[in-house]
Amino acid sequence: MKKWICILLSFLMLIPLASGAGAEEHAEGTLKMLAYNVSGIPLVGGFQGSTFTLTNDRAAKIGALLNAADADFIGTEEDFNGHRYLAAEMTNYPFRSYTSGGLAQGQGLNVFSPHPIYNVKRVKWDVEYGTLSGSMDALSNKGFIYCLMELAPGLYIHVINVHMDAGFEILSVLARANNFRQLAAFISENLNDGRALIVQGDFNFKFKRALKDDMAGNLLEPAGLTDVWAELYGGNVLDPEDPAFSNAPGDDLDRILYRSGRDLALTPVSKTVPDMTGENGERYTDHNPMLTEFRYEQTGALPVPETLEAPVPVSDAVLTLGEIFWTFVRLIQAVFGVAELPYLIGQGVDLLVNGKMP
Repeated sequence: MKKWICILLSFLMLIPLASGAGAEEHAEGTLKMLAYNVSGIPLVGGFQGSTFTLTNDRAAKIGALLNAADADFIGTEEDFNGHRYLAAEMTNYPFRSYTSGGLAQGQGLNVFSPHPIYNVKRVKWDVEYGTLSGSMDALSNKGFIYCLMELAPGLYIHVINVHMDAGFEILSVLARANNFRQLAAFISENLNDGRALIVQGDFNFKFKRALKDDMAGNLLEPAGLTDVWAELYGGNVLDPEDPAFSNAPGDDLDRILYRSGRDLALTPVSKTVPDMTGENGERYTDHNPMLTEFRYEQTGALPVPETLEAPVPVSDAVLTLGEIFWTFVRLIQAVFGVAELPYLIGQGVDLLVNGKMP
């Protein structure tokens, strides 16, 4: 009899422990995503924003502003030669990617988070346009950077930070459309494990332009993504001719897209432009930061990913050799880029005839 009483008591003592283990699997809260094109291009970089500041000093000042941002994830674009100065200031974000190099060889994309990030992968666009014309996108290795963020213990979310081909003339528009298709293919082929996904960054796209890049048809629909601005402010209508859509403010080049997962439900709350200026109101870039807030709730459980690899920096020696090589490549590109001059002249004429770019 005593034996059975002991077994019963042991069983009753285990019940609270089992309940507690189940409660720990449920997580909910606020997810703040920040994207910022830091205009880290050297030489002309000092002329970005509202004040002249040398590239490395500008990067350090922006890094200090980002460090105080209280975000769960920060993605930077045009984060080229001044990256180490920017990153040194961001002590509140210990989990991060490492630079892929300066302007000649680098991608200009990085990610920072107070949450662990894994499996960082950089992808270059297959199609880009412009060495002397367009927006000279072919003079850097633009593309996107992917990572897996551990939002809560055992709860992972896919995140992508992008910088699309810029420009509004036809060859740049077609290149950007190809960027959208390439990203959609990457998502379909690699991120189909049921986890939630957020894509943010500098898309160089506005619905109101009504150009042939067609982000809805080339990216949103194939990848099952929703544009946060369209959902919150545009009535979730993707037709620029619809008054409810076209009159809504904030259809910016910087955007954020998302989809919920089997284990995580995302609900966008707001998309705002935070005030990130110096003590006297100085702006250190010609871009506005984009802060998006989500509510998230864990709705289930998925197996822990088989691979969880922390980011590893590339050695300074390798980066230096790469920069020398890519600088030589860029010089050759510039020479052959002379063939674009007629097109460049045509762009200028079009700008004069049609006024400012859309």
